[in-house]
Amino acid sequence: MINTQIIENLQILLHKEDTTLLEKLSFKENTFSEPLLIAYFNNKKLGTLSSEILTEIMQGFFIEKEPLKIKNSYNQNKIAYIPNIGYYNHNRELVEPILEIEDLEVIKELHPLLNRYLIEFYKGHITNPNPEYRSVWENHIATLKNALTLIKENIPDFFKEFHSANKKIFIHNNPRILNFTSIETLGMLYFYATPYATLMYFVEELIHQGSHNILYHITFDKKDFFKIDAPNTIMRDLTKQKWDYRDIYGAFHGVYTVYKRLECYDILLQKNALEGKDKHELLGRLADQFSRFHTGLELLNLDEVYTEKGKAFYVDLDKKCESIINKYVLLKREFDLSNRDLDFRYEDFCLLNSFEDFLIKDKQGFYNF
Repeated sequence: MINTQIIENLQILLHKEDTTLLEKLSFKENTFSEPLLIAYFNNKKLGTLSSEILTEIMQGFFIEKEPLKIKNSYNQNKIAYIPNIGYYNHNRELVEPILEIEDLEVIKELHPLLNRYLIEFYKGHITNPNPEYRSVWENHIATLKNALTLIKENIPDFFKEFHSANKKIFIHNNPRILNFTSIETLGMLYFYATPYATLMYFVEELIHQGSHNILYHITFDKKDFFKIDAPNTIMRDLTKQKWDYRDIYGAFHGVYTVYKRLECYDILLQKNALEGKDKHELLGRLADQFSRFHTGLELLNLDEVYTEKGKAFYVDLDKKCESIINKYVLLKREFDLSNRDLDFRYEDFCLLNSFEDFLIKDKQGFYNF
């Protein structure tokens, strides 16, 4: 799943930047899939960055240990995160070790290179470019672990894909910073988590956001898939739907992530992996995918937008989505999702969809598909 072209490009950039540094590095796969390494070169395009930052980021991957360098890595909380090593305070004392769950690293304190990616965003508009947030990993670590275990044990093929493309997760407390990934920090997941964050919340977002990172690898060479400049072509310019602020590439990501959720939800239901409130929420989240399918891409002239490879990929995704949706079509009439804004939130879903009524129907086998 890892796109070797990405690794090769990073090695070339490192060679141009600092040949001495490149010689010190272990050439293991995780060395060149470090999200902060990718973020460094993307941040450098915006202005001058000290090369010392690159050394600080990569020193945890050195073949031979050297004296610790942390001067440029302190964040707003005066904590320096050094990948593969740990978290240090201003006295250069280790205050937190690296934490991994099912080979996914939980970021306890964000590195300053990543600050600019966290913004408040609503329907195509940045509403706050410098929001406040704080890490809340400790409050949600058990639920995250349960979600990863559930995926690993019940959807092993997806878990392998997920693991290949997703390296780290940062969990914060600001729900106005919508969950996201970025190709500029490839391998990172950014989640908000409220006190109401459930098992299924993490399951959905691991599948949803994790699939974005998977697709970045698959479609890294966009010319293989698109005849047009997909990231810089706005949907409404081609579909004439005035509301559609998305770019073509982002909308394509939407189809892929809807399919991966439908695929995984179908497997979980067929395996009877969840019960009670977890199953209630799973069915609600599955029903939520109906309104996320066929939101514009089906209106495009496929031969003008896609290469043959891209067209075949899109058509296959579209057919698979439609097949699963048809399988669960009764859910479209079963649940009331009228109070959903951008995100599905289980506490809101329960206001309109009684859990007690669900339990009665579930015992009667109504939700056996």
